[in-house]
Amino acid sequence: MKRNAWLSCCLLLALLLAGCGGGEETPQDNSAYVGSYLCTGITLDGLAMNTEGKWLTLNADGTVDFFLTEEAGEAEWSLSGEHLTLSVAGERVASGDFQGEKLTLEMAGMTYTFLREGAQVSQEENAAYATFTCYGDLYAVRYPTERFHPDPAGLSDLYSDDDTKGWVTRLGSQEQVTQWLAGFDEKAAAEGVTDYQSLDLTVAGYPARAIVYQDETGWNSEVLVNFAQDLGSDAYPMYAAYLYFTGPTYLAVWSEDIQTIVGSLTLPQ
Repeated sequence: MKRNAWLSCCLLLALLLAGCGGGEETPQDNSAYVGSYLCTGITLDGLAMNTEGKWLTLNADGTVDFFLTEEAGEAEWSLSGEHLTLSVAGERVASGDFQGEKLTLEMAGMTYTFLREGAQVSQEENAAYATFTCYGDLYAVRYPTERFHPDPAGLSDLYSDDDTKGWVTRLGSQEQVTQWLAGFDEKAAAEGVTDYQSLDLTVAGYPARAIVYQDETGWNSEVLVNFAQDLGSDAYPMYAAYLYFTGPTYLAVWSEDIQTIVGSLTLPQ
């Protein structure tokens, strides 16, 4: 009798243990996501920003290293399916989603897009953009080829089929920079200028100022990226980059495409 009771207890305990073991979930294998990712896009309130030199690396030990602002940072990463969470001391600092080799991440009010290092870019994506270089290779901007094209007449650097034209140049002295910025202020009170707006930006890591306004010629946008030092050459001193667009509508001169051109400004290493 006692033996039967002991066997019954053993059987019951075995069933309970089996039930507990069956409830455990197998940890997700995140090894396929480990690696380095290069930043291909940054937007803040719809404004495109420069991506050069931005990256993050997901390490196998659950840590992540990144360079997304002016200095490197560290955090921990976890995945639920293809949803990524970055945390510091247990507090979430960013979240995003994988789509194949691409990652979209929301962090500090900005939207970042990344492409896994070494991943193949589709021909369509490659063909959608071209690069315009200024004064040799002093600096360059990237423009969407479905909208902008080099001007065969040579009257502007870029033009579009909807009559938007763009000029990209340099300012060769600090005196020129001061004069141009003073001109920005003068336009605010100039006769015939309406709908004047002034914007402070950061472009390629440098302070920049943009103005958008309307006059008798139509809409205009001007952007001055101030390096506060000579980043040029003996033949072409360069203290600032200057971009100017004119067109018939506000959207033509300060659209997402033009913001992308401004944000894509790159300088020599």
